[in-house]
Amino acid sequence: MSSPGFYDDVIRRVYVTESARGDAAAERALSRLSDRPITTVLDKDEIPAEHLRQDTLFITASHGPLVGRCPGTQGHLCCNYLTANVYLGCTLGCSYCIMQSYLNFSPLTVQVGRREAIDTLVSIARNNAGRAVRVGTGEVGDSLLLDPLFELSAEYIEALAGFDNVYFEMKTKTDFVDHFLDLPRHGNAVVGFSLNPPKLADVEEPFAASIERRLAAAQRVIDAGYLVAFHFDPIIHVDGYEELYGELIDRLAAFPSARIAWISMGTVRFTTSLREHMEPRPYLFDEFVPGRDGKLRYLQVVRSGIYRTVRERIEQVLDVPVYLCMESAEVWKRVFGALPTEIPKLEPIFTPIKGVPARGRIGIAGTEEA
Repeated sequence: MSSPGFYDDVIRRVYVTESARGDAAAERALSRLSDRPITTVLDKDEIPAEHLRQDTLFITASHGPLVGRCPGTQGHLCCNYLTANVYLGCTLGCSYCIMQSYLNFSPLTVQVGRREAIDTLVSIARNNAGRAVRVGTGEVGDSLLLDPLFELSAEYIEALAGFDNVYFEMKTKTDFVDHFLDLPRHGNAVVGFSLNPPKLADVEEPFAASIERRLAAAQRVIDAGYLVAFHFDPIIHVDGYEELYGELIDRLAAFPSARIAWISMGTVRFTTSLREHMEPRPYLFDEFVPGRDGKLRYLQVVRSGIYRTVRERIEQVLDVPVYLCMESAEVWKRVFGALPTEIPKLEPIFTPIKGVPARGRIGIAGTEEA
């Protein structure tokens, strides 16, 4: 997946705004894509309709403060994760991808000029000394899919390396990690790998790196002194899931617990609109019910059983924080017997961050943006 020709089929043409020209990251990517047609425009409206497609790359300057809370989901507990949108869109084609229901992936979009977002995070870090601040770039696109072209993650890693309380996470299903491993300072930077058993990943994540390549990349990350995280999300309830996920978890025993920042769990979920556009998949014949947020999920008793099974297997081989993503208080109590703020390993993660509004985007002064 990391061969030099990987982007040949991913990116066929490039549009770049005049406001982005001259930006170091933009020019770096343009030089690496110089054999493709490159057109300078004022804004996205100038891109011809026939080129508003996934194999078009659109490079633009950032538009205002782009740091905010993870949107979470109504009626479910949130882990205080902050997001910094950098790469918008993805070409990995995962069958279950929830982003398809609220983000138009045409074209792939990269927002360069990250100084304001980084300054905002520095301000938040200073205002929360002694409190864990987790921030990631993987909410609306894979954090590392396009990063070898732009190297934007390095800007965040280096700027936040001096803050012991900041954990900057790059979530990915690729093995594109080598371009930042030699940075002289990386602080608590985390590379988070989304995982599913190979039998499922090979079918449901067709253009992602294989699980073998992701785990090999995780080892390289650890060897370079970085932290890793693993995300079992979405867990898919198939016959024999206990053995499939158990075998994958056992492979994680090769990594020292001290270098694993956290592990998250979530089950497959989707909106009604996404369900209508999904291709027929065997797992869709299971029973799903609408939650308080309107998303279709497994029955609560089914989800709780899945989480307990996976959690117990993790705890047999690793001693790391394990938490649920977008789950209700009732499920937390069924799985852990307590809420996350009552669990010592998770309390730092779920303690609210000062100066961050519950909704909206955040400016440098910590004020909420509409």
